[in-house]
Amino acid sequence: MQLAGIGRVVFWEGGSLWLALITAPGSLHLHHAVQISLPLSGTVRFRRSQSTDWQDYPGAVIAPDLPHAFDAPERVVANILFEPESLAGRALIKKYGALGIATLTPRDTARLVGPIASAYAGNAEDSELVSLAKAVIADLSGMPTGPGATDQRVLKAIEHIRSHIDERISLASLAAAVHLSPSRLRHLFAIETGVSCKSYILWERLNVALSLGFGGTSWTEAAHAANFADSAHLSRTCRRMFGLAPTAGRIERATQNTPVSA
Repeated sequence: MQLAGIGRVVFWEGGSLWLALITAPGSLHLHHAVQISLPLSGTVRFRRSQSTDWQDYPGAVIAPDLPHAFDAPERVVANILFEPESLAGRALIKKYGALGIATLTPRDTARLVGPIASAYAGNAEDSELVSLAKAVIADLSGMPTGPGATDQRVLKAIEHIRSHIDERISLASLAAAVHLSPSRLRHLFAIETGVSCKSYILWERLNVALSLGFGGTSWTEAAHAANFADSAHLSRTCRRMFGLAPTAGRIERATQNTPVSA
């Protein structure tokens, strides 16, 4: 598989930041995540089909489930992808979704990406990059990226999800574990976390599998550890959510300058 980028990837519940030097154009794809694309310098380019010309953008917001191809030759780009059913996701879709690929002004792009660029150049820890990515989402959407759960029943449900991530987790089994009805848990979980139980579980599975795989675990073992049938199932899910296979990048660590093959 052609290498598409070299850089950093960080995850949180419901989102991720892919911060990389782009080495090859992506193929036409679509993903379920909302995408914010911020070049650290210059522009990025997109096209909606193989028969249309590339169009340059200072920065862009891409609606979920929209076919597109992406490229930014030899430029570092921050791509933020996150759950469209979150509070912030719904707000951004309402604000930009009708445009498909919405243009951000050069001024707004520079303002939003500046702190991320500084953190990347300074080899910042993952936690700092996560905070900066969430700040971009909140800035553009006018909404928090999702309230932190405080209800003990939801916290217990999250703990159950994480401790059983290698198993099948249904809403009914999760509700039983926290002594709530499925309908009550569904409602309470969405209020507390900003996403549905189903979406949270899928993002958590991806986070675990990709973190393991990028950390050096074989992709087959990483897939099984997060209850994907095999590495192919993980790759298909990653393509659907993020638009690329997990093996299409080379990952750098926060504590070293030498890229590590993923």
